[in-house]
Amino acid sequence: MKRRTSRTVILGTIFLILSVLYTLLLVPQGYLRFMDSYDILFHMNRIGSLGNILTSPVNFDYWGGVGNMTSLFYPWLTVLPGFLIFHFANDPMLDYLILIGVVTFCTFVSSYFFMKKFSENTLQSFLFSIIYTLAFFRMASVFYRAGVAEFICYIFIPMLFYEFYQLLVGKFSKWPLFALAFTLITLTHPLTAFTTVIIMVPILLLVLFSKRAHSIKYWLHLSLSGVEAIAMVLLTTIGFTLPMYQQQKYIPVNRPAVVNLAQTAKDPIKLFQDALSTDLRNYSFGIIMILALIFLVIFIWKDKLVYKMVGIEMLLALLLSTNIIPWAKLQDTFFNYLQFPWRFLNLFTFFAAIYLSYGLARLVNKRSSLLKLLMMVVVLVGCGSQVYVSGMQLSKQITTAVDPNKLVYHPKNKFVQKYTQTDYYPQRSIEYHAQIRAHQFLVNGKKVHIREHSSSNVYSFSYYSQEPAKIDIPVLVYKGLSVTINNEPAHYDISKRGTALLKTKPGQNKVQLRYHYSTVAKAALSLNAVALLVLVWLCINNGKFLYQKKDINKVAKNAEKS
Repeated sequence: MKRRTSRTVILGTIFLILSVLYTLLLVPQGYLRFMDSYDILFHMNRIGSLGNILTSPVNFDYWGGVGNMTSLFYPWLTVLPGFLIFHFANDPMLDYLILIGVVTFCTFVSSYFFMKKFSENTLQSFLFSIIYTLAFFRMASVFYRAGVAEFICYIFIPMLFYEFYQLLVGKFSKWPLFALAFTLITLTHPLTAFTTVIIMVPILLLVLFSKRAHSIKYWLHLSLSGVEAIAMVLLTTIGFTLPMYQQQKYIPVNRPAVVNLAQTAKDPIKLFQDALSTDLRNYSFGIIMILALIFLVIFIWKDKLVYKMVGIEMLLALLLSTNIIPWAKLQDTFFNYLQFPWRFLNLFTFFAAIYLSYGLARLVNKRSSLLKLLMMVVVLVGCGSQVYVSGMQLSKQITTAVDPNKLVYHPKNKFVQKYTQTDYYPQRSIEYHAQIRAHQFLVNGKKVHIREHSSSNVYSFSYYSQEPAKIDIPVLVYKGLSVTINNEPAHYDISKRGTALLKTKPGQNKVQLRYHYSTVAKAALSLNAVALLVLVWLCINNGKFLYQKKDINKVAKNAEKS
């Protein structure tokens, strides 16, 4: 037990130090750069606007104060801890850096923990954790793209595939843990969940080469576990999917950019050429992962089936990221939501890190402890060097973001909150987005200056006129908007700008606009919360609804093994 505790403390300290150093490399010049997009501001608004998420899907303090309902179209559950972090220092830059450090530390811990359960090899688990967390492609998401949702998913991907493996080897009672992992990924980044589904399908075919799969009983149990997991995932994500579907039926919204899949898929030759570079803007996988491919060629012929499957999945994920796949034929299908086929490099990174850590651990498996320690140091230095060189190079590269192109260490909340973007705007609002962003009121069709006031839940203004007037208010209309005049409910229409069009009364009009969840959304969120609690209980109780007593001796033996 003492040895186990000491090992945990040492590993935790290493992971913590690495997380801090990794995070500091993001701001070598003392400020955050927006690089070639403003995605950092997008995610800062997503997280910061969660202060009233339990009562309203709209926060008027954020997204430029125009009533943007991004939270209903982009899941927010797993970034809730980020909201707490963002109120730690009350400074966007420092809060964001703390978030990066926490996510990186959690990725180190998660990857080590699940690889340890999978391989029962401490060296391989440590190597995997380092290679996976410090991977070149993950670093591009953190340092260049600011793909917060995608790099948070790196925490849950090892859990997902480990629990999937558990099901495939016949431990069918583990389906709740698999469902939990998939739920966490879906409620973090649905597109990552989509890519994992695609990559898991071939595994079901590859498992046919296992003797265990040559049984009808096996497939019946596996199918039942799969159905249970799918049903539970549908329930644990219904608070996101159903309100979003209802909203899209109410009013068409502007979806994120539709990108030409064939053009954004990677050219295989250029992909490998870019892998030799340290430029994070290339969206490649880095030189260290080339070593994984070399190991694959050397070892796969004599590997155990499970590592052959890992190798095949690694190659498949790499293939799916390239233009070898006829992406042009899939352009007009659901696949166009993927936007960038190179997203599959996230999963290539995962499988390549498994195979590389396995191969390196295998080289020193029966060697001395000193040689194993040397291997750990070499991998740590190698991965750390790649991170340092790439990070420093990126900090000196020119960006295309317009001024201001950096966020300094100083309270800049208002600057962050004024950020706007047209994703998930009502489609009819796109043409008038500049007017809406500028908070232009239209009275009887003419531009009039009216001073508005807003809090997180309420958008308000006062208007006096001796005659009734039609006011086009620069607040986007979605389902759930309510308007009052002098504290009495008022009818409104949707203007050609996709904003609230209100008819005032003669005299003083004190107007307030609020958003609330629809009855359907409230029911879906309540069901979602109950389903999550049930799922957690099933995970604890080994897939059983009724309480199961644990075998104390068995638990003690498992503790000794770990």
